[in-house]
Amino acid sequence: MQPTNLSRSFARLRETAGLPGVRLHDLGHTVVSLLMELGVPPHVVQAIARHADVKITLKVYAHANLDAMRQALGKLDGRLS
Repeated sequence: MQPTNLSRSFARLRETAGLPGVRLHDLGHTVVSLLMELGVPPHVVQAIARHADVKITLKVYAHANLDAMRQALGKLDGRLS
């Protein structure tokens, strides 16, 4: 199926279901972001996302969230105390 046809078909299904205006492409970003937040190894996320190189996955999706930073610094604080 051509990408434009797939996007059009998804848009019709989304509208019929009464879902908000998200694109199929956006759902892919959401899946990859959630997998990274869940701690799935980057090479596994890369394979799922079908990125050519794990560097792409890490560059685009490796966002350190505030809670993760607090946990990391808390572990360091515990070690230094």
